[in-house]
Amino acid sequence: MKYIFKWFLLAPAAALYGIIIAVRNKCYDWGICAATDFPIPVITVGNITVGGTGKTPHTEKLVTLLRNERRTAVLSRGYKRTTKGFRYVSPDDTTQTAGDEPLQIKRKFPDIPVAVDRQRVNGIRQLMAGDGVELVILDDAFQHRAVRPAVSVLLMDYNRPVRTDCLLPLGRLRDSKSQIARADVVIITKCPPEMTPIAQRIVTRDLALFPYQSLFFTTFAYGEAVPVFMEDSDPAAVPSLPDAGACLLLTGIANPAPLAAYLTKTGRPPAVHLAFADHRSFTKRDVRRINDAALRHPRHPVFTTEKDALRLRETAGLSDDVRQRLYYLPVAVRFLPEDKEMLFKKELMKKMKERMHALRVMKG
Repeated sequence: MKYIFKWFLLAPAAALYGIIIAVRNKCYDWGICAATDFPIPVITVGNITVGGTGKTPHTEKLVTLLRNERRTAVLSRGYKRTTKGFRYVSPDDTTQTAGDEPLQIKRKFPDIPVAVDRQRVNGIRQLMAGDGVELVILDDAFQHRAVRPAVSVLLMDYNRPVRTDCLLPLGRLRDSKSQIARADVVIITKCPPEMTPIAQRIVTRDLALFPYQSLFFTTFAYGEAVPVFMEDSDPAAVPSLPDAGACLLLTGIANPAPLAAYLTKTGRPPAVHLAFADHRSFTKRDVRRINDAALRHPRHPVFTTEKDALRLRETAGLSDDVRQRLYYLPVAVRFLPEDKEMLFKKELMKKMKERMHALRVMKG
């Protein structure tokens, strides 16, 4: 009954939203709205759902694979930043001035240009003018059709198949399922590490991609816990973590379920999970909840995500007890099977070369 009521309440809004995005997509398909080509390759990374597919770790994987091939830059809109216009991200920036995801990428790759600009066309032009950039990776830009990419990478969460989902606000889709056809590469993310070839074939059959589209599967590999407030300290001064036992989990991301499952699987089940909204700017009330939870569980380590750690370092009012017990788990993308990583890189390089050749031919 509750689902039926929700359907009748939200279905008209979802239908209206579907009409709006269909008209927008057709305007780009028919050339009514212009899409800009660039003389250097642009790779877009994104999804058609609301958050939680692992865009930032996959963007970091692209940087790792391609940075030695071409002078690579990353451009993001810098979600929830307080600054305006085009801005280069510095390792000394804050999440307020740059956004949490661009700042995380810059601190991991301080030698590559990372910039933020809501107007992606302008951002790419600025990067080309100032850094001798030969390749731009656009983070969270699958829907940003004002840029015509050389390669479009679409991420889809294994745990949340889009074929059973609905458009916003009834479901989590922010674009039509038909737009999957625009992707050059589709990656099924957050797969079980032990995913079998048979399970991959089932997903492949259900997706029914076109011959020009490449499909890959990835999972998350978590690293050793890093103390949030003692990251640069002498390792001997950092309290050692117990091998197992309950923990507190603190997250402000779209889909924390894989991290909670990993902690449980490795013998650290969350006794309490404080789950906040994605990109949360922690308030005084949030800080009180965190401090109170730590007081109630004085012996449990507190785990968070790498992205949340950036914002928590800037959050005032956390107790000394929380600061001493707070760790983040770094995450990296691993292909399934691992030897597919090199095939993925080859596919990207091939598609970039083909697209840039076609553009040169078109322009005569």
